[in-house]
Amino acid sequence: MKKVIVVGASGVLGKLVCTELLRIFDSKIDLVVTDYKIDRGQRFAESLNREVTFEYLDVTNEENIERVINNVDIVVVVLKQEDPYIQRICIDHRILCIDVTPFANFIGKVKLLRQDAEKNEVGSIVMSGFFPGLSGVMVHKAVSDFQQIDEVNIALLQNTNAKAGLSGILDMLKIISQRVADHSRRLPGFTIKRKICFDDPSNKREVRLIDHAEKGILNQKLNVGTINYWTSWNQAFFNKQIALLKSLGVINLILNLNNHKILSKIVKHNPKKDEKAYLTVEVKGIIDTKKSVRTLSLSTFSDYHTTAMVTAALAKIAVHKKIKGVVCPFEITNVEEILAEIDCKDIVMREFS
Repeated sequence: MKKVIVVGASGVLGKLVCTELLRIFDSKIDLVVTDYKIDRGQRFAESLNREVTFEYLDVTNEENIERVINNVDIVVVVLKQEDPYIQRICIDHRILCIDVTPFANFIGKVKLLRQDAEKNEVGSIVMSGFFPGLSGVMVHKAVSDFQQIDEVNIALLQNTNAKAGLSGILDMLKIISQRVADHSRRLPGFTIKRKICFDDPSNKREVRLIDHAEKGILNQKLNVGTINYWTSWNQAFFNKQIALLKSLGVINLILNLNNHKILSKIVKHNPKKDEKAYLTVEVKGIIDTKKSVRTLSLSTFSDYHTTAMVTAALAKIAVHKKIKGVVCPFEITNVEEILAEIDCKDIVMREFS
């Protein structure tokens, strides 16, 4: 039985990751949940109704981290670190590490550990999840038949009813607030618009251009020229509200606040309503000397829950492969393998031209 530790297990995403690890591994793992709040962590461990253990963990205390993750097989990180202490200790102890953080600054720090990871013959997976993560895997599949790639567009249609948790909401606000590099210009994020197909060629929805850390990595690894990332929510009025708040500087004000409880009161999740989300990858280029457009579109019952499923599936896939170095999901697996491990009828991928 593999021993798996989830760092940040008591958050919204952490709880889903724990549930999916137990499901996808068919409970054939020793699961350890961690928290810096002892009572909260112990209550969550007990709520899983299985032989799950709890460990106190402070991500700023290297000595504590080293003691907790000693003699484990997989560490899944579902919270933010300023510096990749956990990754470095995992590499030193030859422990597979999987992290969901989507931001370029932190990923850059992890990539500096690449040579150590390769030397110790251990893998450290970054940008696990739905967007980024599965998005990059879908791009890898979509570009595979092209002899020439002119443009790749990746678009996420979010749901205003998503059970993302405060951390997930803040992450997305931070992403849309960043400026977008466009050749020699840097454009404001979430302002440029276009329409893209979701789930069906006839279902075109307006999305807005954003910056994304996955873009640079795909550019480097797949040698794809123009890559654009887009997003919007499923309600047009909500998109206009977000764009207005951003232009007025309110989004940056929210991100700079130390107390984010105000935001949690504004954004509500109704469990009685659906939280469907869609992810589309559109590739334009040349296939067999002909101009072609290939589109992969995936629908899911929940983008946040899908992030947990992908992360748990990656843990199972990666533990059986000899992964070395700092890698992204698209470098170690493919769409078919991930969806097979997830095994969820409510996640469907379609392809059309």
